[in-house]
Formats: sequence, C-alpha cells, structure tokens
Amino acid sequence: MLSHKQYEDVKHLIAPGDIIAFGGTSLFSRWTKLTTSSVVTHTALVIDSPDTPTDQHLNDLTMIEATSIKGKKGVMHNYVGERIRTYKGDIWWLPLHNDAKTSLEQNWLQFHDFLADQLNKSYDIWQLFGAAIDTFDDHKWFRWLTYNRRKFNRWFCSELVAEGLRHGGVLSELNASETTPKDVCQFNIYDRRYVQLKGTPKPIPQFNTLDPEGWGFVEGFEKSRLSNE
Repeated sequence: MLSHKQYEDVKHLIAPGDIIAFGGTSLFSRWTKLTTSSVVTHTALVIDSPDTPTDQHLNDLTMIEATSIKGKKGVMHNYVGERIRTYKGDIWWLPLHNDAKTSLEQNWLQFHDFLADQLNKSYDIWQLFGAAIDTFDDHKWFRWLTYNRRKFNRWFCSELVAEGLRHGGVLSELNASETTPKDVCQFNIYDRRYVQLKGTPKPIPQFNTLDPEGWGFVEGFEKSRLSNE
C-alpha cells in the first residue's frame, strides 16, 4: 500500500536496514529503467545516525550507497534528507517488516562491521550492466557475457544493499552480484505499507512479492561463499 508523505513527517519512523529507493531521470537511469522494466534505478541502505553530525545535519539520517555523485564514485555515506532535496526524480522509503527487523537486531554487529569495511571501495558499473541484462545467463557457452559471479572488491548499488542485508540476517543465501534495484524492491522483506518521499505518486510494480531465497544463481555455477566476501 503506497502513501505519499514528506521526509520530515516520517523521518522518526525510518530505521536501520530500511531501503531508500530512487527513480532517476538521467540518461543512465533511463537506460536502467528500460533494461530492468522498473521505475526504480538505484537503492541505498539506511544505517544509523551520523558519526560526527554538524548543526546542519544534526537530526538527519545516514545511508550507505554505492554510487557516482558530485564527482565522487564508490561506496560512501550520505545524508538521507540532503539526497532527497537535491535528487532529480522519484524517491521511496521501503520499511522492513517486523521479522526482518528482528533478524537485523540479532545480527547487528555483523551487519554494521561488514558495511563499514566496504566504505570507499570502487563503484562497479560493469557488474550492474551484467545484472540488468540476463540474456545469456542460462546459456552453456555464453553465460559469461551477462552472468555475474559474486565478486565484492567493487560494488554497484543494489549489490551492496543485498549483501549488506544478507550479513544482517534479513536475506539468506543469494547472489548479490545478480541483484538489480528492481529485485531489491520486489523481495518480500518489507512492511506492506511503503511511502513515496518525492515525485508524483507512483507505485513500484510487484513490490514485496518475490522470495529472495537463492536469488541470482544459475545452474552449474558454484553457490558456496567466495573467499573474498
């Protein structure tokens, strides 16, 4: 169930592990919408309050994202409110359901430490291309063209979100490197109510309907965890 509210009115309800989803208007965002058939082009993960808040951001929330913004590329912290103010496009808040929140609480240190270790790693736009285009994923000889093996030395947005939630116990075994922003929004880990924070009211198709168990694996590829995870 979609509602439309201002960030300042719901900020106190947003919790670590919740997703902030974006639907951009740039050329790259339009390409992502075309290849994934989705209104969502980017996802970020709410973590906790700022480590060293300034007066301007004292009451703002922090999220972690793998992105390219203002001349910076890679995994970085940004303030939710600031991103909402400056972003050109649609923005949604996707709150985790109660069971997912409980799992995150039980795995909080693993979740927090994993994400802290990813800060400043490079942005991986090529893996995002592979995740979005799955034409040859099931082909015996040509799957290497579009299928992403799990590789976490660099990140794209939804890959970081999915793997962070896996470390937080919210998601079980899956291939985060094959997880698109559309997939993250469709995983059935959210409360049935979600909120659009910016843009003309626009529901996310198939929101909260997809079982994420084993997502992104292709028969014949190793499912065990990689040594560099």
